[in-house]
Amino acid sequence: MHFVVLCKGRMSIERNDKMKFYIKLFVLCLLGFTLLFAGVWKFLIKDAEIDTNIAAMPDTTEEISFTLPGEEEETTEPTDKVEEVVEEEKKSPLELLIEESDRVNFVVFAHDGSRADTIMFASFDPSDQLVDIVSIPRDTYWLVEGYTERADHKKINAVYGHRGEKGGSLGLKQEIANMLGVPVHYYVKFNYDGAAAVVDTLGGVEINVPFDMKYDDVWAEPELHIDIKAGSQVLDGKNAVDYLRWRQNNDDIQSSGDLPRIDRMQAFIKQALKKSMSPKLPAVVSTGIQYVQTDIAANLAISYADDAIGMSMENIETHDLPGEAPPKSSYFIGDPAAIEKLLVEIYSKGQ
Repeated sequence: MHFVVLCKGRMSIERNDKMKFYIKLFVLCLLGFTLLFAGVWKFLIKDAEIDTNIAAMPDTTEEISFTLPGEEEETTEPTDKVEEVVEEEKKSPLELLIEESDRVNFVVFAHDGSRADTIMFASFDPSDQLVDIVSIPRDTYWLVEGYTERADHKKINAVYGHRGEKGGSLGLKQEIANMLGVPVHYYVKFNYDGAAAVVDTLGGVEINVPFDMKYDDVWAEPELHIDIKAGSQVLDGKNAVDYLRWRQNNDDIQSSGDLPRIDRMQAFIKQALKKSMSPKLPAVVSTGIQYVQTDIAANLAISYADDAIGMSMENIETHDLPGEAPPKSSYFIGDPAAIEKLLVEIYSKGQ
């Protein structure tokens, strides 16, 4: 009798150890699938060090500006050049907070051909187990030297397609650091095939589609065809990705762009998160981990990850990039002062 109990106890311990192993792998998978499970991560990096050699540091030599051509910014000339030099030497409240913080920052995004999509800045405070996620509209107006002639190059999503060091995952990581004025330590890239595969592994995700979504783009590579009826339903992998990618109908009646899309994405994340914490966890891991590309070393990432299920949803906060979409404009215009205020609020947590 005692032998049976002992065996059951050992089997239980083995199952628990195996489950913890799957959880760690799952967290690595989530690094790439913030689209589906953002906010599950729990980082314990007191025994690990951020790889500062690959971190993208913000360029502080130029003032951040989202001003469109033809719009003039109000400027004031300093009356005392000595005072101007003194002001330049002072560090901003955000810079001081960054120096004192051990936050780990990521840019997480999908890619649609030569364009980035579903761009998120994710910041983690390991000391207080806080997660902040800032959704960045793909149409955010952003200029990169050498790419200022074409209108479609003046958006943050176009950076991924730039050549050389100014493009790709590393180029996007650098420009997000410049835009937000904070270091971005790592990037995580995933594709829509992987997102669809994970949703199918979950058996679909239930969502209330607010209206009929009908859109066709024969010029996309591959062609994009979205046809989802309104109403509460369980979306399979393809329809889930189509639901998250939809921006407007062909007839333009429901045209709304990126901002409502971000709200839909955040609601979908919560539904997928609830369903992912189940016995299907190992299958989700083995499916999703195939589709992730990142510059985080595997051993460092594993040292970051611990019991993801223990992460409280109350410690996860989502934000929209401050700014506005002017009428009849294809751009989203960020508000530099409001962006800095948001980052100060994020970095001030736990202080």
